[in-house]
Amino acid sequence: MLAVLPVAVHAQTATATESVTEKNTTIVIKEAPKPSPVTFTPYGFVLLNAFFNDSAGARNYPFPSVCTGGAQCEGNILMDVRQSRVGTRLAFNDKAGWTGATLSALLEIDFQGGYNGTPTGSFGFYSPIVRLRKAYMDAAWGTESKFTIRAGQDDILTSQLRPVSLAYIANPLFQYAGDLNGRSPMIALRYDLTPKNGLNVSAAVAIANPQDNTSADYGSQPGAAIDLGAGNRSRMPSFQGRVGAGFAKDGKQIAFVNVWGGLQKERFVQTSDDTAVDTTASIIGGDLTLNLWMFQALASGYSAKGWDQPGALGASQGILPSATLVPGKTTYTINSLTAAQALGGWFQLSVRPIEAVQIYGGWGGTQSGDNQYAGTIFQSTAATVAATRVQNFTWAAGLIGYAGKNWRFSAEYARSTSYFLSSASFSQGQFSINSQIVF
Repeated sequence: MLAVLPVAVHAQTATATESVTEKNTTIVIKEAPKPSPVTFTPYGFVLLNAFFNDSAGARNYPFPSVCTGGAQCEGNILMDVRQSRVGTRLAFNDKAGWTGATLSALLEIDFQGGYNGTPTGSFGFYSPIVRLRKAYMDAAWGTESKFTIRAGQDDILTSQLRPVSLAYIANPLFQYAGDLNGRSPMIALRYDLTPKNGLNVSAAVAIANPQDNTSADYGSQPGAAIDLGAGNRSRMPSFQGRVGAGFAKDGKQIAFVNVWGGLQKERFVQTSDDTAVDTTASIIGGDLTLNLWMFQALASGYSAKGWDQPGALGASQGILPSATLVPGKTTYTINSLTAAQALGGWFQLSVRPIEAVQIYGGWGGTQSGDNQYAGTIFQSTAATVAATRVQNFTWAAGLIGYAGKNWRFSAEYARSTSYFLSSASFSQGQFSINSQIVF
């Protein structure tokens, strides 16, 4: 698609001509080409990752159930380009009629949408499906002090800060240990004050699609294809907001602090009598960015109850239902719903002594207290007890090289450890070599 955009732009450029006749002589006057009101700016990167796992698992997410001893626990090597990303920015050089708004849009894809064929087979794994990451439109007023109405799919307003890494981008470093990332369709109002020097301010509120990881709720399976879980079933959007302030010098953020939060209603269906049982999921957190001389510090933390956004695998336990099977039937009576409390956070410190080299180290973790699971479905069978994570921790270190503006490469190592409701634990380490071309 992007390969033909320059052609499309050129095709929209018109050249006007005018004929003038003076004393039997015709003079053709050519006007300058009229530029297209829309410009396309492609961007993205091509990224190759080579992962060396020292034990069974997938992308540094430990799975103890797949390792029972012997050669199957010895790890593997995976090479892929699935994190590569392509996008385009659209800008309109005229105002939107009587509104006076400056219009723009963004469309972005990567290749993390799944697999063709069996995921565990080489052919399927290396034939990834294209995934729509972002697609939104903006109507904005102002420049350094700007108000924006955004409609479309974008990052959720909670937990937006990302660690520096080439190995973990589509699946961010610390995603499984304190980084609650995700994207969602939304309508958002934003305000940004961004002078090159001095105080910077950012604020945003949004109503978003109430996404969660409960599409197959225990005792309340979706009744229609469009019913995608307890959040959507609630008939209420997810309410999210963030506000931040910092200081910039010569266009570079020296320090910036954000505070953010979210609230979402969750509805479960009691199949024994087809009634609804509701609860509320919530989160509050913050993040910090510091850039001082050659040093950078990034940190983020949160306290959540039942917050189970997609992209946060293993980082929050969501809603814990207690349900009883009706004797002689396949329906359930929901006794109670508990919004599991989870605490999480991560930090990363890096140093860049010269322009060509950056060295980082960091740690992240999340935990949810064992006592919350008493009497819930997570203690109903040995399988659910063995599969329920109550703690995830990850530490990581890496060396990143910068060969000019466009080529980056790195050697990185991360080790994750998970603790389960069964008291079992499992750890996996992953070393990676990575190469990225940015455009």
